[in-house]
Amino acid sequence: MSSPDLTRAPAGPSRLRSTFAHDGETPHPPAAGALQAAVALDELLLHEGDAERRILFENATVVHGAADQAVVRGNVLVVGSRIAEVGPRAGVDVRGPGTVVLDASDHILMPGFVDSHLHAWEGQLRGIAPDADFDGYLDLSHKTLGPRYRAHDTYVGNLVTSLVCLSAGVTTIVDNSHNSRTADHSSAAVEALFDAGIRGVHAAAAPRFGDWDQQWPHDLDRLQAEYFSSADQLVTLRMMDTTSDADMWRFAHDRGLWVSSEIGSDWVDNIVALHELGLVTETHTFNHCLGLSDQEWQIIAETGVKVNVCPRSDTLFGLGPSFPAVDDALAVGIRPGLSMDNELSFGADMFREMAVLTHLQRGRVHQRRNAGEEAGPDPVSAGDVLEFATLRGAENAGLVGRTGSIEVGKQADLILIDTTAANTLPATDPIATVVGYAHPGNVSAVFVAGDVRKWDGRLVGVDLRAVRRLAEQSRDHLRAPVRAAT
Repeated sequence: MSSPDLTRAPAGPSRLRSTFAHDGETPHPPAAGALQAAVALDELLLHEGDAERRILFENATVVHGAADQAVVRGNVLVVGSRIAEVGPRAGVDVRGPGTVVLDASDHILMPGFVDSHLHAWEGQLRGIAPDADFDGYLDLSHKTLGPRYRAHDTYVGNLVTSLVCLSAGVTTIVDNSHNSRTADHSSAAVEALFDAGIRGVHAAAAPRFGDWDQQWPHDLDRLQAEYFSSADQLVTLRMMDTTSDADMWRFAHDRGLWVSSEIGSDWVDNIVALHELGLVTETHTFNHCLGLSDQEWQIIAETGVKVNVCPRSDTLFGLGPSFPAVDDALAVGIRPGLSMDNELSFGADMFREMAVLTHLQRGRVHQRRNAGEEAGPDPVSAGDVLEFATLRGAENAGLVGRTGSIEVGKQADLILIDTTAANTLPATDPIATVVGYAHPGNVSAVFVAGDVRKWDGRLVGVDLRAVRRLAEQSRDHLRAPVRAAT
């Protein structure tokens, strides 16, 4: 199969469906007893994108997303792309012809996970550096391999990352794209998000090392005009700035764009100065937030900046104090999002992110108490970390009014988690089941804006053999000089 062309067509029907769909085959049908008969999947696909389409999830264990909302047993009705009703008898009036009814009695129905900060362009490099520290990561990905990226490689990286996220129940990513070497590279990244069918926030940024076209940040104007004609579409735009530069932040503010930034005491020392210039606002997302002063945390809290922490990345790479800044955030009243950062050393898996954060944070609380130290934030609960991975992630993405929780009027970004598997039964506490027991393999189905993306444990309409070939070819191209030198 030839690789997809990288035309700059505006967002429309996903090219992935035609490029990677099984030729002449019906998408993989559910096994007997799974979610529903194959005809349900056929109906879901037949009416994809239909504003009047109705999907009724019946008898589900519904997890809202916010820690202070009770788990309920009942129905969720989706009309078009949005959640229309939630409750014990939701949708009963429309149950019948024209409504796809899914028996979810053996499933937890919850909002899709939101990754607040992910460098999706590195997708074909997954697993390439399992033991790297931060300097090793920079040397390999940014100094050595990043300059070798063609636009096609950016497309492949974003595609691979988006698909693994969807398979793992992550329905939204903030795509921190800090290898935008040319306008074509940025176009390729955006088109891969469209093609994968994920909800994405593309955050374009300049490369950190090597030669590039110097088209950033002004290329954001072209991207806005060419791809982002509607604020309601699945993929939206913002700036990423790795340097926290005042001129760059003004550029974004003037265009009404959010800014995502890598923030830590080792990288950024001008938060106070930026605040004095009026440039630290609620339209900012700060990643990592390691080693910041009390004054800086107060500025973040008072201005409404959104914050995310990276439990596995911060500890594995040895970033800053090498411990996620969750307690610092909680101490000033900020409930952070969660992010996976990149896949060079570990896979995209929000279940693990939640588990690692829980153990690290609670371990430190107990350590502090056992040492008789002054009390800090309380131990996080399973409900807290689930909220961090959903609703607070949506805040970081600037999409809290659109996704991150199961609420009437929000987009139907939903996942179903099987509770009949050996590791999830008997699902005594649904939230504990999600946070402490489930894994991506338990995600039976994934919906983005009401459209099915995963069904019976498999991505819909995606030929993974073809994707694998693209990933391997791109990876081998990028690594060729490195392997030749060794």
